[in-house]
Amino acid sequence: MCTLIRTDITQVVRYNSFDEYLGVPLQQTVSGTCALVSSTVCIEAQHRLEYEMVHGLGTFPCIAAAPRKLRNLCHRQFVQDQSTGERRRIWNIKKGAIVAEVLDQIMKLGGVRTTNGAPKPAPYLLPLRSWQHYKWEDGFTAYDVADLLDAHGPFIGNIWVCPWYDLFDSNVDDDLVYRSGCARSPGIQKRCEVVYGQHEKVGYHSVVCFEYRFCEGQMHEKILDNHAANGPRRWIHNDELTDVYIINVDRMDIRSGDIWYPNSWL
Repeated sequence: MCTLIRTDITQVVRYNSFDEYLGVPLQQTVSGTCALVSSTVCIEAQHRLEYEMVHGLGTFPCIAAAPRKLRNLCHRQFVQDQSTGERRRIWNIKKGAIVAEVLDQIMKLGGVRTTNGAPKPAPYLLPLRSWQHYKWEDGFTAYDVADLLDAHGPFIGNIWVCPWYDLFDSNVDDDLVYRSGCARSPGIQKRCEVVYGQHEKVGYHSVVCFEYRFCEGQMHEKILDNHAANGPRRWIHNDELTDVYIINVDRMDIRSGDIWYPNSWL
């Protein structure tokens, strides 16, 4: 199922990266929170991109805080499951959360909270204006994914992970590419769960995609993970992407200092 693919990185024919606009990686401190963490990290990256395109690299003063209040809100809120019709929590520790529902809650909160480390008048939250969802079933190609990244910058992606996923780290092996072979086949996913068991190292996982390369006729995306303090960064094959969530934010005038966290009691 999972394969180790090495690629000749001297044969790259198309490439783009937004690595310089990523902030400090956030690590999951609670199991099943990858959708919350990746959403938080991606919204911060989008605000940094918008701000620093005007003011220059390294000028954005804000750092997103760990999504504790967002997690508490998602745990308290119930929605009707579209597949079963049953009421369920938006987030629970066993099943995690769906990115789309997390993004809706972030919009209701007014944005992603920031840490207290930024100098005033840095805002207390980073607003989310809107988002779009693309699924591989809709027929988007590798070139469509590249065009989305070129046009919008970092986005949230859903992938399928297996126990070997943690072996991949682009800082260690930049030519090693992860490919599970399970991401777009429900039948193989079920067999994967039978073989490896149902636990946090097998199943869907949300990450931030920020870089791509076309090499030897294949497309690879580099993702920022949330499994460790450094991410880490990993290369995945484009066939691993099942969902893409594009994040849209408005450029902030941080000097105004008039943005506050609206629901601090949550």
